[in-house]
Amino acid sequence: MNVFFGILQLIGALAVFLIGMKLMSEGLQKVAGSRLKSLLGMITGNRFTGVLTGLTITLLVQSSSATTVMLVGFVSAGLLTLTQSIGVIMGANIGTTFTAWLVSLLGFKMNITAFALPLVGVGFPLTFMHGARRKQWGETLIGFGLLFLGLALMKDSVPVLDDPGQMQFVKRLVELGGWSLVLFVLLGAALTVVLQSSSAATALTLTLAALGWIPYDMAVAMILGQNAGTTVTANLAAIGGTTDARRAARVHLIFNLVGVAGAIFLLRPVLLPFVDLLTPGDPNVDFGLLQGDSAALAAASGVVTIHLAVFHTLFNVSNTLVHLPFVTHMERLVRWWVPDEEDGQPRLLYLSSDLIETPELMVIQASKEMQRMAEVVREMFGAAMYILLHPDKSLGSLVEETLAKEELCDALEKEIVSHLTLTARAATSAKASRKVAELIQNTHRLERIADHCAVLIRISQRIHESDQYFDEVDVADLQALGDLVDQALENVGNYMVGQSSAEAAEIIENRIDELRRNLRSRHILRMRECGDMLETELAFLDAITHLEEIGDRAVGIVRLAETTRMM
Repeated sequence: MNVFFGILQLIGALAVFLIGMKLMSEGLQKVAGSRLKSLLGMITGNRFTGVLTGLTITLLVQSSSATTVMLVGFVSAGLLTLTQSIGVIMGANIGTTFTAWLVSLLGFKMNITAFALPLVGVGFPLTFMHGARRKQWGETLIGFGLLFLGLALMKDSVPVLDDPGQMQFVKRLVELGGWSLVLFVLLGAALTVVLQSSSAATALTLTLAALGWIPYDMAVAMILGQNAGTTVTANLAAIGGTTDARRAARVHLIFNLVGVAGAIFLLRPVLLPFVDLLTPGDPNVDFGLLQGDSAALAAASGVVTIHLAVFHTLFNVSNTLVHLPFVTHMERLVRWWVPDEEDGQPRLLYLSSDLIETPELMVIQASKEMQRMAEVVREMFGAAMYILLHPDKSLGSLVEETLAKEELCDALEKEIVSHLTLTARAATSAKASRKVAELIQNTHRLERIADHCAVLIRISQRIHESDQYFDEVDVADLQALGDLVDQALENVGNYMVGQSSAEAAEIIENRIDELRRNLRSRHILRMRECGDMLETELAFLDAITHLEEIGDRAVGIVRLAETTRMM
């Protein structure tokens, strides 16, 4: 029963650590959210810059898993190319070694609870204060405090090694020769997959090694396994993502698995002796012989954890240096492994659900997706006008292609709004919330423009079936109004990229309204005089009504965007 409650206590301590890690990581992501875009802007074709960026982001968000998941989202959203992502992945692996240093330098050399609880005490009131930034820092401080508290609880939960018989099971596993290394590597990988956090797995491994429950070399093997196990998170995040996002996840897998495989073979002849050369003290200590001497136990724990931290850093740095010259080869390999797909299904090019927790980036990417949707709508309008002005021609294939674009716009609206709705819940500022609301409304306006284009095609089909075509004057009038509407749509695209103004939109809108009024008055008069072309005249009036609606929605997009920008 004591063993059972001891295990539960250890699990509880680990849970506190994980909760702290989650709160801290999410808080730091929110605090750094607006800066992540500028960090990504540092990345060029220089692979070394990518490594530094990955290292920096991981240090900021305190989770290599979070970094790699975000990275998959960035690649999926088009923020990064596959080549750029490879360097960031390598840097993220180096950044994750921070946890090992945190445990080795603080976990066994001072009373962690002495500053863990004060951090929670300072952070908790901040979460109730006004201002998103204060709340974010409050969450971050609570996360830090719980992380340290969980670390202290883990140390206290592992029973003291006071009976040599307690180590018999572990000794049997260690005496399997080379298979022992493989076994502990697999154990480390499994632990990371279960916990979904290499940082938590590393902290637990260092704690067990520092208290003598795991021999030093087997703890090293577990750390190697944890580097392999952490790739599972990124590959799970890539499921359903773009082709390049899945390729980035595969790069992470290859990078870590090749590094771990090489390290297993070089562990005893090269790596461990080199770590011993760099780090003072002998980590191969029999903790059973030191029982009763608290000073000796503390010193031995410090030596073991420092050696493990040095090894963890050495492995990731050397793995990066070995792979860095082969970035292009890795890219070719994953392009072969994950070939291009042509599935024909509507797919967002810039948005990814992995960006939901960074609303500032999501807003930027949603704006890009809207620009793409605006281009599709304008192409659809051009085709619809051609069909409308040539009802005497058989344009079946063009009609099908144009109506397919209307379905694409429906799918894009649904997916964009779905992502933005989730982002609205995670928005960390009033400005971001207003921008999300504007994007949702304007995405709906674009979808409605596509609907009006589809109606223009149906009007053309109706005329084609009636054999009563527009005369030359009608065609010229529709062309003139259509040109103005096309200018309005072009102005929407230009406004989105900062190349036009709201004043230009209003000028075009006034010209559309004036021309539509004149055309409507003239054709109503014609209907009274020429009753034999009634169906054509009704179709004309219907067409100019929908053209004006498209113009109204185009200027509405600019007006709302301008209002949001001025707030």
